[in-house]
Amino acid sequence: MSDEPELHLEKSAAITAIVEQPNVRPLAKAVQWLSRYGLAECGGLACALLASFLVRRATGNAIAAAYAGAWGESIGYAAVVVTRDFVAARRAAHATQRQFGVRGAGGVLAELLTEFGPAGVLDTFVTRPFAMALGARMFGPQLGLIAGKFAADVVFYVPVIFMYERKKHRRRSARS
Repeated sequence: MSDEPELHLEKSAAITAIVEQPNVRPLAKAVQWLSRYGLAECGGLACALLASFLVRRATGNAIAAAYAGAWGESIGYAAVVVTRDFVAARRAAHATQRQFGVRGAGGVLAELLTEFGPAGVLDTFVTRPFAMALGARMFGPQLGLIAGKFAADVVFYVPVIFMYERKKHRRRSARS
């Protein structure tokens, strides 16, 4: 029991080292995050609007349209992130004269699941459909979908960015 406060302090120090990174300014981090997630957000938003429009047109149901928008966004977003990460890992492997096979693909998948897994599941099935449906009810189908998307993004990115920063920290530590 006496080790419990020490363990808490170690965890706190580790989280601080991951998040604060004294040699990186906040603006530089924001640029990194925009570079990592910006294009995926554009793909996700385009797919969200398209899926929501098609389902609303076909069914007339706002709830179904909200779910379609949420799932459309998840598919568009994931397509961009997964494609980009696989292409980057394949190029890196070939640049160092290594094969990019099942092991390389498994590594990319494991990193993606670590970064996006729990937050993505909660986001896709609960947070995003709720936020988009509420937004559509409050502001109309197009503006509400976008407002709901941004509200859900705030909830989604807190754990995602934490895991991304943690992954970067582990890579830096492994190189040292």
